[in-house]
Amino acid sequence: MIGRGFRVARAISLVAIVSAACTAAPSGPTPGPVRTGTPTSDVVRLTDVAGAVGLHFRQGAFRWNVSPDPAAMLGGGVCWIDYDSDGWLDLYAVNSYARAEAGRWQDEGGLPRNALFHNEHGTFVDVSAGSGADLAVRGNGCVAADFDLDGNTDLYVTTADAGALLWNEGDGTFTEGAAAAGVEAFGWHAGAAVGDVNGDGLPDLFVAGYADLQNPVGATSLGFPNTYFGVRDLLYLNRGAAQGGRVTFREVGADAGLEVVGFEYGLGAVFSDLDRDGDLDLYVANDTKPNRLYDNVPWPGGAKADPARIGFRFEELAAKAGVADPNAGMGVAEGDFNDDGLPDLFVTNGRGQVHAAYLGQASEVVNPSFADVRGDLGLHLKGPVGWGVSWGDLDLDTDLDLVVVNGDVPVTDLGKDAQPVQVFGNLTAQGSAGRFEDLGDTWGMRELGPLLGRGSAAADFDNDGDLDVAINTIGGRLVLLENSGALGNWLEVSLAGFAPGTRITAALPDGRELVRRPSRGAATSPRRARAPISGSGPPERSARSPFAGPTGRRRSSRM
Repeated sequence: MIGRGFRVARAISLVAIVSAACTAAPSGPTPGPVRTGTPTSDVVRLTDVAGAVGLHFRQGAFRWNVSPDPAAMLGGGVCWIDYDSDGWLDLYAVNSYARAEAGRWQDEGGLPRNALFHNEHGTFVDVSAGSGADLAVRGNGCVAADFDLDGNTDLYVTTADAGALLWNEGDGTFTEGAAAAGVEAFGWHAGAAVGDVNGDGLPDLFVAGYADLQNPVGATSLGFPNTYFGVRDLLYLNRGAAQGGRVTFREVGADAGLEVVGFEYGLGAVFSDLDRDGDLDLYVANDTKPNRLYDNVPWPGGAKADPARIGFRFEELAAKAGVADPNAGMGVAEGDFNDDGLPDLFVTNGRGQVHAAYLGQASEVVNPSFADVRGDLGLHLKGPVGWGVSWGDLDLDTDLDLVVVNGDVPVTDLGKDAQPVQVFGNLTAQGSAGRFEDLGDTWGMRELGPLLGRGSAAADFDNDGDLDVAINTIGGRLVLLENSGALGNWLEVSLAGFAPGTRITAALPDGRELVRRPSRGAATSPRRARAPISGSGPPERSARSPFAGPTGRRRSSRM
């Protein structure tokens, strides 16, 4: 079916980046717009409408002066979350501030706070005050997920000091409960990802540790973050709720095999079934250290045979799999950008370094396996400092385009350190599989101008069938790029329950199959997976959409 949407049902949302191995059923169909015309990159425009739709937010770092404060330089996450389950995605923006300006902020009325904006049919209302979500923190990232599976999407926020878990009470308010749940994550943690790593049907939480600013390294010729010791990555297994109580978690990172050699500087992370064996693997982008790929494998003998009784372990395979990029890894996104059915990876890197692009490939030696294709995409990927990165079919031509948000670091001048947002159009649908063209100027990035960008998240905020992009910045305003002009048709699927690892295949009358997996990063909620379908005539009614989890179980819906 083209031009219809399957809606309703909550699931999980990440930043960065969220996954689970399970089967989901579609909810009932709701009519959506049918578009006519041939998809073309020339008509797509990305226009900043943040102010026009009510998103009035300015990030608090370096409001009066720039100071040498690394934590304030890196903050700026953003999450889409349908917290009231009305079918319209709301927006959560993470704030921060420099320690040197804390006193000034207090004199001016209080520290900067995170903001929650309610989506009212495409316009936003700031509902932060009284919501319990307006934390005054030196924040980094956020991930939205229904941790207790009560039908209300919760939030987890990473900061420079400790994590915060915001339980959604279902009445428009949130209650902070990280300590009681066992997920405080003391110290500076940046990226977060959610997925069911042990197959018990409950959302688990990974939090990437960054730098310990209280524990400097001695003499070193390396720059930040290597001037400080790293912070340990954490993996929290969901224990479920006790009788009449909240959900609690157990930290098992070391037992599962995370960072067995030493603590590195993790920033981005994503859960995905990279080897397609039915469980969730983990990829972590490290700053100035090799990135890590943790393959999820059964513990020999099962849960009863291992000391921690977790039943699985992570085997680190990054070097063998070809994805141990040693550069300053920042953001990471997974998606099949050449439409061959295999997961691919894209990692943003630091100044003057080439971003990493890895194409999934079959191998008899190691599974998963990837080819480094950063030199084969047809793009100039060296120069700016990359942060948030999102795959999404922006022009609705059936392949995945790429948005990279940039901004220099260390921050010395809010204006001079701003860098352009990059938008790369995928040419796979035009017959050049895995090749891209730079469409930033064509799609409106010149009019937007440079940003001191950090976090980003792609989602359809106005329910018109195409993907829009929210961007948070350092010391600047929130940006919302509204997508207009895309001519392709679209299919939207909402997944009942906790099901972000589900694979959706749209089987078309002409024999083509379009495969999409719900996003695994802290970006959107509910998990509304879109399989875009292009066409110039009326929609065909004979297409069908099978739904399958990585376990291979399938359900089919005819449209």
